Amino acid sequence: MIRRSVKVINSTGLHARPAACLAKIVKKYHSSLTLINNGKEIPIKGMMSILGAGVKGNTTIDLLCDGQDEHEFLEELKTEFARGFGEKD
Repeated sequence: MIRRSVKVINSTGLHARPAACLAKIVKKYHSSLTLINNGKEIPIKGMMSILGAGVKGNTTIDLLCDGQDEHEFLEELKTEFARGFGEKD
């Protein structure tokens, strides 16, 4: 199990477009993902759980990956969060 903090650089947070991108990444891996926002742990299964997390823009959240491919999973997540899921603000 590994935990890392990431910054949500999207000014609008994890709205529909970045949530869809994140959900697509989650489906590629066997490991589980838990998003920690303001001390609340949200198990991420798909787009609805991402949107339900209510992550606002320009905030820092924690990602908790657990499973056989957790390192690769976390690396891809860190990359996508760093590039804002391809969105230009």
